[in-house]
Amino acid sequence: MLEAIRTYFFERAKKKRLKASSGTPVAFHLDRKNHYGLLTDATSADDRTIVNSFAEDLRKKGNRVKILGFFNGKMETISTPFDIITTNDLNKVSQVPKTEMAEDFMSQAFDVLINLSIKENHRPLDFISSVSKASFRIGPWYAQQQTNPYDLCIDAGNSATLKEWISELMHTLQKIY
Repeated sequence: MLEAIRTYFFERAKKKRLKASSGTPVAFHLDRKNHYGLLTDATSADDRTIVNSFAEDLRKKGNRVKILGFFNGKMETISTPFDIITTNDLNKVSQVPKTEMAEDFMSQAFDVLINLSIKENHRPLDFISSVSKASFRIGPWYAQQQTNPYDLCIDAGNSATLKEWISELMHTLQKIY
């Protein structure tokens, strides 16, 4: 029952934000310098390392990169080079991010936004992906998800690692662009 109420308020908040924003034309092209927004599940130390490495690779090619991580639970004292929101930073009923960090991330007009949370579809990351002002959204394919906010979905499968998924994503983008 509580989950149904949370889903109702989550979807209501998402629709309200989407109605207020207008569509952004796609400005992404792989061969030029882009502004990337990366969303990640920051719970795993290995995933944080992989995401940092990916961001550095993008920066070496002249791209700007902003990362926002979601830590599911109480965050201990971990040091990361990117911003993190936790379950404490979410609205208690709708589970919508309510921090200034999340608002700042959503308001940036990224050329491409990539959700790197391939193992679990976290609601806060889904919300941020949906209402972001990014012109091109990329994310994992979740079979159980009825609608998704992405322009391009890559299926991670059951056994794919984040590093393999990123490699497949970049390979796909090279073929498209």
